Amino acid sequence: MHPIMFTIPGINMPIYSYGVMLGLSLVVGWYIVMWLGKKDGLPVEKMGSCFMWTAIAAMIGARVLYVVANLKEFEGADLIDIVNVRRGGLVAYGGFLGGFVGSWIYLWRQRIRLLPWADVVVPTLATGLGITRVGCLLYGCDYGKPIPADAPAWLKAIAITFPNWNVKFADLAERMKDGGMCMAQSFTGSPAFHQHVNLGLVKITDAASLPVYPTQIMEIANGWIAFGLVMLVKSRTKFRGQAFLFFTAYYGLTRFLMEFLRGDTQRGGVGAISTSQIIGLSTLLLSLVFSVILYRKAKADPVAAMALGPGAVEPAGGAESTKTTAVRRKKRK
Repeated sequence: MHPIMFTIPGINMPIYSYGVMLGLSLVVGWYIVMWLGKKDGLPVEKMGSCFMWTAIAAMIGARVLYVVANLKEFEGADLIDIVNVRRGGLVAYGGFLGGFVGSWIYLWRQRIRLLPWADVVVPTLATGLGITRVGCLLYGCDYGKPIPADAPAWLKAIAITFPNWNVKFADLAERMKDGGMCMAQSFTGSPAFHQHVNLGLVKITDAASLPVYPTQIMEIANGWIAFGLVMLVKSRTKFRGQAFLFFTAYYGLTRFLMEFLRGDTQRGGVGAISTSQIIGLSTLLLSLVFSVILYRKAKADPVAAMALGPGAVEPAGGAESTKTTAVRRKKRK
């Protein structure tokens, strides 16, 4: 694993892999939003501004949920430690909810419909998952539970281990003594190794953690699968918000299942159910309910269901207007 991508010469400032991947996901997201917004006929300038505010709100929401779920880790911490996300310390669902609120406030003030924007931005949630989880893998957070000794051979073959930095990366361990906000503690190794030492599963002198489920790799794959499915749904949408609601349901279900394999505990929870599972089930059910409601409205009035609202323009590339397309779809039925 490579938690530090590189160090800035002269000031000896480490640039963490997670922060690099987070930044990359925002850049990729920006271009996707600009491309899809223009294609759908949304006001591009306002879409750019909305993406900026959404990203800021998402970062705040992701950090707030992490801090709330891990209050003990921040006892006595100063403001810099609380807001420092270069080494992780974000909860995906906090970002999802924070970004949603940030988007809604901006669009409400601009008098732009929320659902068309949601369909444009939702593919970036999937690509963000596929990219930032690479940072999680490189850093070593969001790891899986240990794989049982009696597990099938194929399951053991896909297991991954996380190193004891004191053994494999002695210089890195020295630089990491101040801890990190992803499983913030006095590090004696990567987060998974540190947890296994505390649980008595490995010794402090061992080279690596126990083999664990490759949850980061699974979530990377899930992100790109979600992206493909969302783009497919978006190409066949019958009402605004369909792609957004599909992703919400899909991710709610897959995240709920994934949590059973996660070994880290920084998301908090109630009993054996994590915060992410509670939010995942809630958003899954809500998205299904709203999908049924909007689908019925679309059958009754397909033109209104596909309306973009104030500020919209004719889609780029000389495509037919939304109204004409919706009417033709109705006639084909």
